[in-house]
Amino acid sequence: MMRIAIAVTGAVLLLAGASALALGLGAFDAFGALSERPLLDPALARFARETGWFLPAAAGAAEVLALAGQLWLVLQGRAVVHQRWPDLDPETRARARAAADVLHRDARGLPGVQDARARLTGTADRPRLRLNVSCAGDALVSEVYGELGAGPVERYRRAVGMPDLPVVIRFRPEVERTRGRLRGRRPQPESA
Repeated sequence: MMRIAIAVTGAVLLLAGASALALGLGAFDAFGALSERPLLDPALARFARETGWFLPAAAGAAEVLALAGQLWLVLQGRAVVHQRWPDLDPETRARARAAADVLHRDARGLPGVQDARARLTGTADRPRLRLNVSCAGDALVSEVYGELGAGPVERYRRAVGMPDLPVVIRFRPEVERTRGRLRGRRPQPESA
């Protein structure tokens, strides 16, 4: 939700800046009244001229906000990169890959589990395991969760050498898909 609010705010600010730039460059000359008005309100322009500090202070505040936004973007990009490619040494990465194959096989052997995907994410300081599990529609998620934690996940932690590795398990129920269309009788209209 926060990202949507930030994206909307950024879009509004971008639109406002682009329209102010276009107005200043005369892009709206065809509309007449808009092109004849000054970019700043005359009272605000007078205040800025008299004080001498208003426009530099406004520009400084805008620069600070822009720098904060760029730093936030860098941090978000870093988080996305670490989700896809964890910052781990090659030996740990190889052990994690081999342990993920065993985890996948063991998880699929549990009753009710149709598929499982494991990924080691995070940084070297804060790694975590993300496990996406597809279950049959009638599977008891609590039982699958308990068996995963006691068996395959614990073996993965030992194989990787991280006994306190945080694990995020996401369950997705799978509904059986039938081929073709279901054919049923159409209800006949009642006759009076």
